[in-house]
Amino acid sequence: MKNLLASVLILFATITISHAQDRGRMQQRNPEDMAKMQTERLTKELNLSQSQQDSIYKYVLATATEQRKVFQENNNDRQVTMKAMQELRQKQDLKIKSFLNEEQTKKYEEIQKQRMQQRPNRGEGRRGNN
Repeated sequence: MKNLLASVLILFATITISHAQDRGRMQQRNPEDMAKMQTERLTKELNLSQSQQDSIYKYVLATATEQRKVFQENNNDRQVTMKAMQELRQKQDLKIKSFLNEEQTKKYEEIQKQRMQQRPNRGEGRRGNN
C-alpha cells in the first residue's frame, strides 16, 4: 500500500512539474514566434492574402515586442501588467480589423466572441483577485 501511495505521489509531482514547465515555455516564446503563430492562425481562419499576412505580422510583432516589455517592466504588479496588456490587445484588434475586408472582419469578430465565451471567468479566483 505504501508503494502504491508513493507511486501516485511521484506521478502527481511529475505531472505538476511538467505542466509548470509547459506554462513557462509559453511565456518564454519570443515575439517573432508569437507573431508568426498568430499570423498563421489568422491566415487559416480568415483566408488572408499575402499582403494582409505581411501587414498583420509586422503589427503583431510590434505588439508582441511591446507585451514582452510590459511583462519585464511590471513583473511584480499584476494589475498594472494586465491593464497594459488589455490596452495593447484592444489596439491590436482594431489594427488587425483595419487590414481585413468586411467579410473577414465579421468572421474575426465572431472568432473573438467565441474565444471570450470560452474563457468567461479568466483570472477570477486566482491569488490576489479574491
